[in-house]
Amino acid sequence: MLLRKRATKIERSHIIAVTMGDPKGVGPEVVLKSLEQRDLQSPMVVVGNKDFFPGLRLIRSIDDLPLSMQNSRDPAGIFLYHVDDPVSTDPSYLYVKTAVHWALEKKIGAIVTAPVSKEKWLNSGVPFKGHTGMLAQTAGVAEHCMFFWSDNTKTALFTVHIPLKEVFQHIKKDKILRFIRFTVGELERLFKKPFTVLVAGLNPHAGENGFLGREETDEIIPAIQELKREMNIEGPFPPDIVFIKARETTDSFVVSWYHDQGLIAFKLLNIHSGVNMTLGLPYIRTSPDHGTAYDIAGKGIANPSSMIEALKLAEQLVRR
Repeated sequence: MLLRKRATKIERSHIIAVTMGDPKGVGPEVVLKSLEQRDLQSPMVVVGNKDFFPGLRLIRSIDDLPLSMQNSRDPAGIFLYHVDDPVSTDPSYLYVKTAVHWALEKKIGAIVTAPVSKEKWLNSGVPFKGHTGMLAQTAGVAEHCMFFWSDNTKTALFTVHIPLKEVFQHIKKDKILRFIRFTVGELERLFKKPFTVLVAGLNPHAGENGFLGREETDEIIPAIQELKREMNIEGPFPPDIVFIKARETTDSFVVSWYHDQGLIAFKLLNIHSGVNMTLGLPYIRTSPDHGTAYDIAGKGIANPSSMIEALKLAEQLVRR
């Protein structure tokens, strides 16, 4: 039995698609290293360029996979779907587009995405700033959330890729209520257990009772008080201690109001174990929490730990 009325079960395939990411970044390397070191059971299909994965068996279509792979949870190996490099757009976009098409047709249950360049996407005419916006729009979902996961630290980003000066105009009680209810509902649907919400303050010292900013007193605290009737929620905590509280609280996550408030702390604590996941999609999506790392690409020194954790989390969720 699920924990909340909105958390309805979604039947899905157990196949995981792994997109290669930017060919000039560390994506191909961390994908290959992860597949070599993995201790996973789900069948996987790498979507990318065959030149980077000469040892994998090629398929021409997702339907070429054996029926035993498509219809069971049995271990079934790793395959490669080759995408020709396009002339008109960034190839990493086509890798993701292919996997999304499969996911929306329910041919696969999860996508694990290696890093791409937002700048390259935009410069090549791709109408998205990155994975999250593309996945949400193509799935037609009304709400979604960029969420970062590790075993001991988790955070949901209330705003993501917007200028810092625009964050304050979004701090409204109704938006806060909707965001937290949605995030808690998605986590309960996926993980089948309750979570404690730890709300960060926006201003230093969480506003110091209005003396250092009124967003807490006027919008954040009233939202928390209303939500206390529905869930385990605490705060607002001063931003400089909220992640310490999170590490001490089992099955908790931090509501971070803007991108760097959440990610500076999260990456400092989980640089090799953090996973980025998108909540709200009709399929599972995870990725490592690092970028293309062009400065070390091709040198054979990229650390695959975050990608390995992304694969493990995707399998954990897709096989529930």
